[in-house]
Amino acid sequence: MEDVLDKKELDNLLKLLLSVKEEESIESYIYIKNILDSIEFPLPVTIYRKGTKFVRSRVHKENEDFFENSDQLSYRKDIQNIKKFGRANEPGQSVFYCSDNAIVSFAETNSVVREDEEKDFEYITSGVWICTEDILLVNLLTNENTKGQHAEFDQCVKSFEELIDSQNDENAFMVRELLQFLSTEFSAPIKKNSNHYKITSAFTNYALSIEEVEGVLYPSTMYSTEGFNLALKPTVVDKKMKFYAAQRIKMQRIGDKKYLEVEKIESEISNSDDNIIKWKK
Repeated sequence: MEDVLDKKELDNLLKLLLSVKEEESIESYIYIKNILDSIEFPLPVTIYRKGTKFVRSRVHKENEDFFENSDQLSYRKDIQNIKKFGRANEPGQSVFYCSDNAIVSFAETNSVVREDEEKDFEYITSGVWICTEDILLVNLLTNENTKGQHAEFDQCVKSFEELIDSQNDENAFMVRELLQFLSTEFSAPIKKNSNHYKITSAFTNYALSIEEVEGVLYPSTMYSTEGFNLALKPTVVDKKMKFYAAQRIKMQRIGDKKYLEVEKIESEISNSDDNIIKWKK
């Protein structure tokens, strides 16, 4: 294995990245991105097989009733309006955020579940998508907090770590430390200051620059025991995903920070390519 960094260099680098991400300037992001781009290190990967279902949820704005077509539940195309960093995107960059579990998708999106807002009610629509081909993702479930929660992914991470450890040199430890750091950054609580996403955004773009990589798999901030989050290239959605169905849920406040599902409306299963969502009203 080629030299990555020694322990002192890695410790200094991680401290520097954490410090720089607090800065407001765009130069600080360019700095983080260039630093990550300068390091070559192996990455664990996971393949989601053809036929796997994914869920993407959206909160309705005040004037939105029902989403009428699947494009409204896909990746954003108004990139000129994406003005802040997301967990896996730069300003002006769109990725397809989704989850492999409906509960995770709902919780990650729903502001009343996160209890960061007090509303009388909120509508959330979740769209289900099916991959029509295998999808290869960089796996960032190397966080110690996620281990023991999903046997299949634990085995994937274990196999990767055994491969790294078999090299029997200091680089193995450095790679594990670096991946642990990145996974922890991805699983940090949702931030209102988008600058805190500079490291995760820069790493996502580092990973997506690898031709074979189609997305990044990372821990949920809300329900790490239920499932995981994904950020996919838009081209993957266009070429390897098919819209399946949707449901709209209404959450009503029934007390101090207590909400109850009071309505659920489902769509018909999509059997065409016209992108129209047919609701069972």
